[in-house]
Amino acid sequence: MSRRRVLAVVLVLAVLLAAALLWAVKLLYDGRPQRSGEATVPELTAPVSVRWDAQGVPYVEAASVADLAAAQGWLHANDRMAQMELGRRLAAGRLAELVGSRALPLDITHRQLRFRRAAEQMWRACGGETRIWLEGYARGVNAWLAERDGELPPDLVLLGGLAFAPEPWHPVDSLSFVLLMGNDLSFWNGRPEEERFRWLAAFGPERTRELLGGEAHVPEEIAALARREPPPTGAPRPGEAPRPTGALADGAPGGSPGSNNWILGPGRTRSGAPLVANDPHLPLQLPGTWYQVMLRAPGFQVAGVSLPGVPGVVIGRGVHLAWALTNVMLDDHDLFFEQVEEGPDGAPRVRRGDRWVPVEVERERLAVRGGEPVELELRHTGHGPLLPADPGRGLPERSLAWTLYGATDPLAPFLALARAETLEQALPALASYHGPAQNLAVAADDGRFLWTVLGRLPARRRGDGRLPSPGWSADYGWDGLRPHAENPVIADPPGDLLVTANARVLPASHPLAMTADYDTPHRADRLRQLLAARGGWSVDEVARIQSGVTSLYARQVVAALVEVLDGEPPASLPPDTQEDARRALDLLRRWDGRMADAAPGAALYAVVERRLGEEIFADEVAHHGVEGLANGARVLRAVTGELSAQWLDDLRTPEREGRPEIFVRVLAGAWREALGRWGTDPAAWSYEALHTLTLNHPLGSVPLVGRLYDRGPFPTPGSDTTVAAFGARWRDGVLDVVHGPSMRWVTDLAHPDATVLVLPAGQAGHPLDDHYDDQTATYLAGRTFPFPWSGEGIDEVTVSRLRLVP
Repeated sequence: MSRRRVLAVVLVLAVLLAAALLWAVKLLYDGRPQRSGEATVPELTAPVSVRWDAQGVPYVEAASVADLAAAQGWLHANDRMAQMELGRRLAAGRLAELVGSRALPLDITHRQLRFRRAAEQMWRACGGETRIWLEGYARGVNAWLAERDGELPPDLVLLGGLAFAPEPWHPVDSLSFVLLMGNDLSFWNGRPEEERFRWLAAFGPERTRELLGGEAHVPEEIAALARREPPPTGAPRPGEAPRPTGALADGAPGGSPGSNNWILGPGRTRSGAPLVANDPHLPLQLPGTWYQVMLRAPGFQVAGVSLPGVPGVVIGRGVHLAWALTNVMLDDHDLFFEQVEEGPDGAPRVRRGDRWVPVEVERERLAVRGGEPVELELRHTGHGPLLPADPGRGLPERSLAWTLYGATDPLAPFLALARAETLEQALPALASYHGPAQNLAVAADDGRFLWTVLGRLPARRRGDGRLPSPGWSADYGWDGLRPHAENPVIADPPGDLLVTANARVLPASHPLAMTADYDTPHRADRLRQLLAARGGWSVDEVARIQSGVTSLYARQVVAALVEVLDGEPPASLPPDTQEDARRALDLLRRWDGRMADAAPGAALYAVVERRLGEEIFADEVAHHGVEGLANGARVLRAVTGELSAQWLDDLRTPEREGRPEIFVRVLAGAWREALGRWGTDPAAWSYEALHTLTLNHPLGSVPLVGRLYDRGPFPTPGSDTTVAAFGARWRDGVLDVVHGPSMRWVTDLAHPDATVLVLPAGQAGHPLDDHYDDQTATYLAGRTFPFPWSGEGIDEVTVSRLRLVP
């Protein structure tokens, strides 16, 4: 090839490369949020003013609530359209249309669960005010899509291609996000009844009840099915270590998402009015769960955090009331094992007593990008969606009953809370909300405050719902939902303090039967310990409490280790093992329970806690093929001697071990692991280097471009048992934080301009926007940003202005 031809080829390649780079730059910059100037939103009745602060938080003022809703829809699309598009497709089971066959399992699951159908049912049940908000919101989203004329966020272009165009937004799309959040917060998401049935087959009724920590109801028909399960195989031979699975496996999550909220009454605050605080603990990711906003129209003002895809504010304050939420941990679902057969006409039918009734069958086609469509047969019984059998886990076809499948208006309570002048005005509107059940802590500017359950409880005919029920028996089932008026209320509690942190709020003597998988009380106890110690609290002081890293749970575990080994050290283990255990115990004895680098012992404790779960439950997990045994509550019960000695005995050895032997093995193994990891100086062992947060984006795994989306890893103090509740999973030998405070917020009912809030990342979903991750450093440092309320306060923080015009 001649030199001239070579140069020509090189030049062409250079031009193509430059064009590709220019296209890539354009792609990445397209769809960036607009925060100044003017934008058109058809059907507005008047212009809408938007002021933006330095964190990209919009303060919106409109002439009517319909215009306010449209503005919020536009703003959510402006910052989070990719998140919204993927979310509505996830709920509808339509991700595979966009990303191909790898999304098929998710699509099939969500179609089986009928999320889209449930959202349509919600839409039919919505009241007039909710419909105004949902319809106005949809107009705003669609106005943003129309104005962009194909210039979409890079996420959607990378996933859907250059020709991709989102469909118009509909109110049902917004309600789908209620189902997604409900699924995330419901214990159905972890399929606990299915796993408990496996426990029943492996351990029998009494040991299963012991694992559940109470007198759980075991239906005899379900126990009989469990007895017919084949015996477990693959039991370890003496001396053979089983491979941990489930909660013990590398990569399995530790703890469970939760939340803190509390109210300090007037007698405990500097201002003489209630202070309300909330930090909901949810999966930490990019973009984040929440979008911060203030909305103002004649007769309506609210400020707090909203859910992209849904109008209004979920947690926040109005003119007179402020409210905060944590998960009740309610058992809001039941599984009904079914007896299904083919009828004379070839159609499936299900047994009900001595009768057989038809199963409702629908067929849907699931489109797959780059592949053939998939035909689905969706089944439904009177109990709910009928899920296919899982022979590998010994599960028959089973129906799902869930509180969110009823006709519900999920927005009405939050609109009422924003408008209400007194607690009494807000309470009636709570009845329209079915779930996910929340601990609602709400305070008024007249000094009164209360706790109640926001959500409806199942009206079970028999049993407590901890285990599957026989769907063919008329003794079991739901008679709808219990009246909201039966929900408990605690108003103006003694001590001028109200705390919820996913632990039981009701006293044990309360007559209400409310089945729930409560968290241990340690976070709530720590908050009460700190907040009850004095009065005169200010917003800034309360905000600092939210970053507390002392674990009362860890202190209790260490105290149990010390008590047992000081009182009854085993003599059967080798001297070097006992000596290493003593060194580990001496370090933990001096440790103050803080999960941070400033507290030597935290890193060692993290290893000890993991090894305790493995030593106590790994043999049962491997022998019986079950999961979910080693949660924090059961490990603590085993450590303190509340679980029977049978759980401590190691199936891998012929000897019968007890707590002393297990504790020495754990401590010695943890000490040796720590020496091998971090060297011989315990003062240099870094917990925060072990326990790190990476904010992952759905596109973070894409080669090359994925690096633009993820952030981290960041060294992170705290644990899932501290007030700063960062739950992590072990992966490749480190603790990878997967959930934590999805925001932190504190407000004073007397001084709304003193309100503060911080997000883990930022407001924007675009990776090149200034507000994609601009709050992370402040969040990790335990600080917050001002969130003013008054016009003057907002003017002081305003950095740009935008007008939305008809």
